[in-house]
Amino acid sequence: MAKTQAGFSADVARRVVGITYRQLDYWDKTGLVRPSVEKARGKGSRRVYSFEDLVELRVIGRLLAAGVSLPTVRRAARYLREHFKSVVRPLARLTLIVEGKRILVRTLEGKHLLDATANGQLMISFAVGPIAQDLRGKVTALSAPRSIFVKVQGCAYEAILTPDLVAGGYSIEVPSLPGVFTESNTLKEARAMVADAIRLRLAVQATPTLSRKAR
Repeated sequence: MAKTQAGFSADVARRVVGITYRQLDYWDKTGLVRPSVEKARGKGSRRVYSFEDLVELRVIGRLLAAGVSLPTVRRAARYLREHFKSVVRPLARLTLIVEGKRILVRTLEGKHLLDATANGQLMISFAVGPIAQDLRGKVTALSAPRSIFVKVQGCAYEAILTPDLVAGGYSIEVPSLPGVFTESNTLKEARAMVADAIRLRLAVQATPTLSRKAR
């Protein structure tokens, strides 16, 4: 299995989890789920989320989709963090059951359910494990390198684009020309950036030859 990256930008987080940027921003500002890798610190800074942050975000999205109100989710999150202090990121690790307007949590030994909110009915249950597995698959797909071919001076060169899930864009290298490395913000921009880098490399290679001929 491919290694999960250490951090994910806000844009990647919302795309993987399936929520809006407005939700992501509001949940951060109100303390429901804050990025644990890097917090926004003013204009120009960025949020960087961990994988477990993504799991918590997805769990909250599932709870809302099951009909639980946002204030109820907040109460449950606060209860879990206060009463399961031995569990790091309890929203991402514990088994939760939605029963009407209530959120129940299975105790660590698995024998009992605790009410983290209020009264309700209609029991719906889901485990966090499959959620984490699904998100891991999406992250792996997003981070997978891709290749493009760029034609320079009559030759086609393969370029490998590796997505940067923290800063955005791609880091790019050309296997047949070691040392050729560049970056781009978009896939469209990548072709032009790679072509420029290859031309520069070819020009540097040609310079010693031209000097010897001049002698």
